[in-house]
Order: sequence, then structure tokens, then C-alpha cells
Amino acid sequence: MVLKKLNMENINKRLLTVISEKYLSDNIYVRHAYSRVVDSIQQGVPDIVIRPGDTEEISEIVKIANEEDIPITIRGGGCCEFGGSKPIGDGGILLDMKRMNNIIDIDEENLIATVEAGTSWAELNNALSSNGLYTGCLGPGSGLTASVGGGISHHSVGGGGGAKYGPCTKHVVSLEVVLPTGEIINTGSQANKFSTAPFNRFGNGPDLAALFMGDNGIMGIKTKIALKIYPKPKFVEYKTFVLPRKSMEISAKIFNEIRHKGIDVYDAMYFMDLLVNVGVQQGIFPLWEDLKKKRGIMFYTVEANSDIELEEKVKQLDEIFLDYKGQELGPEISDGNIGKWHYEEQGHWLIAHNLWGLIPGFMPLDAECKTSITSYPKILKDLELWDMENSDDMIKILEITGMRPISGAGPIILIEDNTVELTAGFTSFESYHKEKVYEEIADINIKLWKSMLERMTKHGVSWYMMGDILSRLLVDIGAFDKTYFEFLKNIKNTLDPKHIISRGKFNFY
Repeated sequence: MVLKKLNMENINKRLLTVISEKYLSDNIYVRHAYSRVVDSIQQGVPDIVIRPGDTEEISEIVKIANEEDIPITIRGGGCCEFGGSKPIGDGGILLDMKRMNNIIDIDEENLIATVEAGTSWAELNNALSSNGLYTGCLGPGSGLTASVGGGISHHSVGGGGGAKYGPCTKHVVSLEVVLPTGEIINTGSQANKFSTAPFNRFGNGPDLAALFMGDNGIMGIKTKIALKIYPKPKFVEYKTFVLPRKSMEISAKIFNEIRHKGIDVYDAMYFMDLLVNVGVQQGIFPLWEDLKKKRGIMFYTVEANSDIELEEKVKQLDEIFLDYKGQELGPEISDGNIGKWHYEEQGHWLIAHNLWGLIPGFMPLDAECKTSITSYPKILKDLELWDMENSDDMIKILEITGMRPISGAGPIILIEDNTVELTAGFTSFESYHKEKVYEEIADINIKLWKSMLERMTKHGVSWYMMGDILSRLLVDIGAFDKTYFEFLKNIKNTLDPKHIISRGKFNFY
């Protein structure tokens, strides 16, 4: 790739005709603050950081970027785990969307909320909760800070309600999008310029909203999003069970039986044996410290509109768990009932981060994907083999840090249909350790990360958050069907002929 030398002084002057100096910075400290996301391995330092205030400003910024041939990276909450909201390589404009966090409208009558894309899932649900409402899926597991626009860009799920409602993209009614050349479009019912408020996604031609959902930010910049919202049922129950031996296989059977019996469960989640054991040892699961047997744990949450409806759902679910020899824990959080904590104490936005900060300098390198219920035990068994096959590299890190990386899986979450969200990966040390930089650790980490991502890809999983490392790896290993990838590339080239938006993702330069 040949890099064009840019006249940054001239670009800055042009951008300052669009946006206040208060919201534009080329300060080296500011730029470095935006150069990373969750992991500390990947870095890309932008030339300029901009915090736009409205759609029109974004449109003008994108037009200038096209004229100057300078790429734009979009950043919502910066919670992504594959480097999606920082530049690939250094340079370009970093567009921080968090200033655009207005809740435009909550239409209680038609059950639709319209927000700016920088709004966090927590901000939106906090506003809805006072009216007894919530979003169908509470967004990603990082929903306290994750933006609605980022969740839509990734088909996110995991914050809560995924088993009942599916991913957050399933609830999109309409989008306002700035195209990569600067034009502004609306989708769904809002494609009709006489429509005064969003009410329907499917109509006025093809479903163009889908083009910008799960796109990982390559097709356009989402600025306004209308979502279906739902009344929160008044009756709820949550139970937690310790599973017997071979809990992984048993958990899959329980998930499958829940689906086959058509029980309307709000959430169901499984914590594998290793996660329970390590978590208790490191103090992140104090509610399970007194358990005699630190085995796999599973919980469910159900909602209902009446006592009778709730009682029937609980009865059916309890029968499934007890048939598989599950041992029910007590009803309170202090009894180990993580289901109650998850639903009532914002645990839905805290569980996803249980491995961050486990040990100072320790970080997880994730492999988040969706896969079928029946396939995840096989995948996790294969990752045990992967761990053994890569033991020599892990021992090299052990020799430097005194601790070997740990591979495994975080909570496995039932989502829509017969699908689970599988968060696998490994935890390792950053290259900066005890006041010294070890480049060898960084090299081993990136090698192991790519190796695990490739291994899981070959199990046929469905990736939803791809960002920097994974979107390019999938192309490099030939994971995409050739015709499919050419079709994707043709759409990208048509919308974004200069590859201004998210340049480099999927190797689109």
C-alpha cells in the first residue's frame, strides 16, 4: 500500500470551517488516548480527533475527507475487542461519536425510541426504565459505555435479554446514515419524506437498513437510530444451579431442551468449570466461595405478566434442570444466585468483563462469536487441544512473568433461536511487565490470538465483531466464499470508492 503524504495543516484549516476548535484536536496526548481499544496489543494513532455534534457536521467532514483522501475511523464507546474503533495503522481522522448522545424521542404509544448513535445503552435504558420500558436486547455486555451505533454495527448481544429478544439489530426500525461520500439517507418508513416519525423497517423498497447493520463500520456512519422498545413485565424469577460432572455437555442439552419445549426464557447462561474455579480463586466470584464442588454453573431468568404464567414457566424450567441433576442454589445473591444479581444489580453489564484486571497487567484476548447450541462443546474441547499444542509459546511467557496464559471461555449465553454467544479466548500479560518492555510477549500474544481465531473460524462459527485483526484475518485465510467476498467488495467500492470509511478493514484499502 502506497501512503499519500497529506497536508495536515491545510486539512485542519478546512475542518475548522465545519467544527469548533473546541471539538477538534491534533494534540499528541489526545491522539494517543484514542489509539487503542480494549486490548493493549493493537494500536493506531490518528492524525486528528473530532467530536461532531450533528449529522450535518459529519456530512461535511466526510466530504472534506474524500477531497483530501484522508480516511475516517468511527468510534462509539471504544469497547470493541478486535481493534474496530481505532485506525488500522497510524493516521487519518478519528470520529468520536459520544457527543451525539441525545435521546430524540421515546414514543410510548408506538413503542419506538429514536436516539443519536453515540447514546449508550445504559443512558437509553435508564431513560426508558422510569416508564416501565426497556430495549429488547440491552445491547452488548459493555452496555454501560457501549454506544447504540456500535452495537448496531456489530449485531451485538450479551448485555441481557438475548435469549428472548435476540441481537440488538433485530429491533431496528430505521436508520439515518451518512454515506461514505457525504450524502445523508434514511431507511425504512423514513425513506418516505412525508413520514413524520419512524414506525416500520420493511417497506419503501428493499431493506437497506440491513446494509449498515453488522457492517463493522465499513458502509457508512450511522447518526440516528430508531429501535423497538418493550414494556418490562412485572413478574420475574431467576434461579441458579450447580451442574454435575461433564457440565459442558449437560449445559448444551439444557439449552437445547429449553428451545425444543418453546419456553419463553429471558436469559440463560452457563459458566464452565474452569471459569468458576479460577474466578473463585481470584476473588471475582465471592458468591461461590463456599460451594463444596466448584463445577459448572447455569442460571435462567424468566419474565411474565401474571403469577400464573410465571409459575408455569418456572415449573417447566426447573423440571429440565432437575432432570439433568442440577443442584439449585438459594434464592438470594448471597446464596450464590447469580441470576438475581444479573437481572437486578446491573450484572448484565458487568459479567462480560469478569476477566479484565484479574491480575495486574493481565488482559483477555477474546474470540467472540455466535454458534449453534450443539456445536460449542466440541469447539471448547478443541480449544483444550489448541492450548496443549501451543504450550511451548505459553511457557515462554511463563518464564518471563511467572504465570502461564490461561485459555478457556467466559459465560456462554443463549441468544436467539438455537444459537449461543460463545466468548472464548485466552488471558495473557501485556508486553510491559515489571517496568520493562518485552517485545517477545507482544509477538507471542498476536501469534496465539490469530491462531485461536483461525481455529475457531474453521469450526464454521459466525463472527459479529471483527474490527482490525479479525476482519483482515478472515480474508487472509480465505474464510469467505470467493463470490460472496467479491460481492461485498463491489458494494464497498460502489459506496466508498476511495475507501474513506474504516480504511483497511477486510483488507479494503
